[in-house]
Amino acid sequence: MKVISIDPNEKAKQRHKADLLEVLNEMRDQIESGEIVSFVAASVCNDGECQIHAQVTELISGIGLFELGKQMLIRQEAFEE
Repeated sequence: MKVISIDPNEKAKQRHKADLLEVLNEMRDQIESGEIVSFVAASVCNDGECQIHAQVTELISGIGLFELGKQMLIRQEAFEE
């Protein structure tokens, strides 16, 4: 008799990881095609450390992109309620 154990937490972790990689791959494709010329992204590590990743030509552009992204996220959340 074979017993197969499926850990639902592991399945959810793998799905989340695949979703993260899908976003990065989409960004890679847009960078390679020339659609994205600068970016700012925020992330949280598994230990809770927050990071900001940026590739911009000047600091003010990075700040502007970060603020724009923040406002887009806030507005998106307001529409989902």
